Amino acid sequence: MTGAGQQDVVTLRLPPSRDFADLTRVTLAALLRIHRISPGDIGDLATSVQGIAAEMTGGGFEVVVEFRATDTEVIVDLTGDGHTIRISSPRA
Repeated sequence: MTGAGQQDVVTLRLPPSRDFADLTRVTLAALLRIHRISPGDIGDLATSVQGIAAEMTGGGFEVVVEFRATDTEVIVDLTGDGHTIRISSPRA
């Protein structure tokens, strides 16, 4: 963990199989619990992350997922097939 105002990063590597896309939800839930963020406060972030991860891994690509929680938002970067998709949601 880092100091106030900083961000914590959790990195997850998914093999190229849709079967592992659900791990993104579990990892996000753990991060939210650590930071005491209500899942309702970030809307549809978990569903979006899981869907994108399933699409990328289902395409036969390893996906690196980085989860960050800052004082103001939760950010998820999904990298696979040479490109990165960023999804974020403000903290209520």
